[in-house]
Amino acid sequence: MTILIREAVENDVEGIARVHVQGWRESYKDFLSPEALAGLSVEERMQMWQGSFRQPNPRARLLVAETDEGEIVGFARGAPVRRGEGSDWLDAEAEIAAIYLLDEVKRRGIGRRLMRGVLDHLAAQGFRSVGLWVLKDNLPARRFYEALGGTAGAEQSFDLRGQMVVEVAYRFELTPLL
Repeated sequence: MTILIREAVENDVEGIARVHVQGWRESYKDFLSPEALAGLSVEERMQMWQGSFRQPNPRARLLVAETDEGEIVGFARGAPVRRGEGSDWLDAEAEIAAIYLLDEVKRRGIGRRLMRGVLDHLAAQGFRSVGLWVLKDNLPARRFYEALGGTAGAEQSFDLRGQMVVEVAYRFELTPLL
């Protein structure tokens, strides 16, 4: 199976939302309660992702990973850091707001390609640092970010769908593109 990494377009919203929900269910099944995961909705995520196209940010980038059959199997979004929501602890100028892959395509270099595309875009926009939050117990994701050069930092606890969780901030230093 060939995977193409490309810019997302508005017609991708349903595929992105489907991957977002399925990605949560697959990636977080060992960390979150079945009740929390069951409450996820493709329709809710579609509304969320449609906002990215209604109010586009030229400094942001949303990429999708698509099979040669046209199925979206992953996505990543990077943008200037959001204010609030723990951004002070993130200690970065930009953030990876989301990166999800379906289990069926993990460990094939697709996540690395998505991250590289987003990080390169953010560097070209003049950002020098990028951060993200990851569940502390999600060791596969943490190893992935560390393999890409991310360093762990601050932690924060919060209620996620009725369950207390701890997240760890990861920071990436970017080299400006010339």
